[in-house]
Amino acid sequence: MSKKVKVKVPDSVFELRWDLNKYGKKHNIRTKGKGMGKKRKREAKKKLIRSYSESAIVNLNKAVKILSENPDGGKKIMKVREAVENIIHNHEVMSKIAKIYSKDPKPYPNMIFLPYMITNTITFYKNSEGLSDEDKEYANKLDVEGLITFCGKILKRQIRHYRKAGLEDNIAFEMANVIPTAKLLLNGRDWYKALLRKLYAVAEFSSIPLDVVLPAIRSIDKKKQISKEDFLCGFYSEFIFQKSSNKALSYNDTQKELHDNLIVDSLVYLDGLKEKKLRDVLKTYIKRRKSAESYKNDSRRVIRFIDHANANSSYTKLKTVIQDLIADNSSNELYLS
Repeated sequence: MSKKVKVKVPDSVFELRWDLNKYGKKHNIRTKGKGMGKKRKREAKKKLIRSYSESAIVNLNKAVKILSENPDGGKKIMKVREAVENIIHNHEVMSKIAKIYSKDPKPYPNMIFLPYMITNTITFYKNSEGLSDEDKEYANKLDVEGLITFCGKILKRQIRHYRKAGLEDNIAFEMANVIPTAKLLLNGRDWYKALLRKLYAVAEFSSIPLDVVLPAIRSIDKKKQISKEDFLCGFYSEFIFQKSSNKALSYNDTQKELHDNLIVDSLVYLDGLKEKKLRDVLKTYIKRRKSAESYKNDSRRVIRFIDHANANSSYTKLKTVIQDLIADNSSNELYLS
């Protein structure tokens, strides 16, 4: 097991957790008190929001980069996420940040990672049941239209890229939202999981052309960040590890189409690999299932590989490797079933 690298978070990032009052006290910006008339109070409030927002966008740029590189969490990362959410929740500050960013986006290159958090926040407040009264009140005040417009401004280049690749506007926005740069895919399995979740979510409303989406993701950056080989291996390796669940029974036609296409494409991809690489991929798959079993968390996956080990299988290379793995260790049959 690889040793976890300690995440370094600048102290300034945690200032995002401060509310306006605390920030004002720390920076000696008074908005009320003896001798302050209404006009002076208004001017002081504007100054406070401007100063807070200018500081917040700098720290957001740092925070979202940290979150993109450490998606699997930990206590410190959770605190960073909460700090970012504190800013997203503040309509006045987010409006000011949007204006600052629109005026000059160059100093804030990592802001491309913020829309994913924004849209997740919107989804939580708009679709979750069992919200507290406080959360319901906040949900009603959430400026969804303003936030989505801001996301569109941040991801303007990425959306244009996905559109140019041939995707419909809504799919282009969602792909830009979840994968604004292929660099994310170098940060572990979590972003492949996020991509798959997004594909199924979008498929509820639109048909997903995988033959367009996947190449568009690989070419999203001006300078290539990930090889075709590594991307496809990461993507299909994550899909075949997805659990087979009753959720599939509720899929609509376009989601079923996506699911079926992913299964066929995965089998075609695997069968097209060199035998050694295919063996390595399936051995990793078995190892992951054994690990899941040790935590009492293993169950059937989306593909029963054992079904493709019989004489009638059209995936000849896959059939041979599956049979060899079972011959090597009979217990492998359980994990390939």
